[in-house]
Amino acid sequence: MNGDSGSILFVDCDGTLVAGDLFVEASLKLIKRDPWNALRLLTWLGGGRAHAKMQVAAHQALAVEDLPLRNDTVAFLREQKARGRRLVLATAAPQPYADAVAERLGLFDAVLATSAGRNLKGRAKRQAILDYAAGRGFAYAGDAASDAPIWDAAASAVFVNAPQRLVEKARRAGKCERVISARISRGVAFLKQMRMHQWVKNLLVLVPLFTAHLYFELDALAAALVALVLFSLCASGVYFLNDLVDLDADRGHPRKRFRPLASGALPIADGIAGAVALPLIAVVAGLLFLPPAFTAILLFYYAMTTLYSFYVKRISTADVMLLALLYSIRIAAGASAITISLSPWLLAFSVFFFVNLAYLKRYVEIADAQNEDRVGGRGYARGDAEAVFTLGSGAATTAALVFALYLSGEEVETTYSRPELLWLVPFLLLYWGHRLWIGARRRKIHDDPIVFALRDRVSVAVGGSILVLVVLAHHLP
Repeated sequence: MNGDSGSILFVDCDGTLVAGDLFVEASLKLIKRDPWNALRLLTWLGGGRAHAKMQVAAHQALAVEDLPLRNDTVAFLREQKARGRRLVLATAAPQPYADAVAERLGLFDAVLATSAGRNLKGRAKRQAILDYAAGRGFAYAGDAASDAPIWDAAASAVFVNAPQRLVEKARRAGKCERVISARISRGVAFLKQMRMHQWVKNLLVLVPLFTAHLYFELDALAAALVALVLFSLCASGVYFLNDLVDLDADRGHPRKRFRPLASGALPIADGIAGAVALPLIAVVAGLLFLPPAFTAILLFYYAMTTLYSFYVKRISTADVMLLALLYSIRIAAGASAITISLSPWLLAFSVFFFVNLAYLKRYVEIADAQNEDRVGGRGYARGDAEAVFTLGSGAATTAALVFALYLSGEEVETTYSRPELLWLVPFLLLYWGHRLWIGARRRKIHDDPIVFALRDRVSVAVGGSILVLVVLAHHLP
């Protein structure tokens, strides 16, 4: 069915025109501005959803020009407008936000939206549309199951990522005008948002197993692997939380704007679910399968990452130190899972090594910044690049020095049968660290340094060589 250019086309906003939910996004901004606003939001919801939406709109501005649009929907609407069709935005979003979206696009002849005392959703929206149409035939473009009553009353239907059963029902009735589908499904977008490629950072959980040379003991190996999976699930929940907090900054970033939450491929509600459910699953499973100390460390990690997301990430230097701590916590979690004590030398090495990586991460972000004054969402300016380079490369050198000092201690003689082989490790660490910093200075690194290292053949070769040297130094007669 091609539709009738003389009929009115009513268009939903959230999920249909805009890849997101305006009320949810505004609520997140309100809470991010002041976490105590979460209590105010609960109070407003007690007065009804329409009341809460209007209160949020009154207290929180929304930059609609930065919201991700569903380009296929916009292209379809421009085509219909060119044919002379009357377009009406009909949405459950608050009236001020809906008016701003309509003004941005310049396509709509009228706007129907939530106002005081009336939440324009489901049957309430249907009645508002019927009143406006006044007996004339109309079409409706929407995305959710709650729109079913409206499609039933419409002469034709436009579906945007809508449930397939509703699409098939309209086709059987001869009312399906257009079907617009997303490029990736919500399930795929959810998995992408989990950033499983970043789980490589959590291999640090296995470091104590490796340095204690317990990799041939099945019980220790099993416990360490369970800890790795649970820590990874918790970390993925943190990525959801970070991206919810950083929506605005990510949408202005040349690469981060393609992330599922920033691009709208994954609904905000799914992002909130991931931020809550994944860490909760990790904590419950930790209590069931691993020593209590592991769960305590996992909870501490989540608390520190939450503090980082909402506050510390905007403070220069403090953010780097906390990032380095979060890396070191992974090692402590691995030790607690297999119930061994951490070597002070390993802790000292990890501090400098991870401060180096955290500074490198910031250096890359500074180099990529488009704004001359401030790096989006961070406490740095473009002029800080040289200081960050010096501090980070110095930490890389110090990490190699700590390892060399460790080789002079008695602990090495009792742990390794061929400790002389380990003297190659500081050279490899210096080579790798300095190579990364020079690469960053030449703008050859545009990712998280650990992600870059995984894709870099030289880095993989260096890491493999260090592993082989440590194993040989322990096991050779």
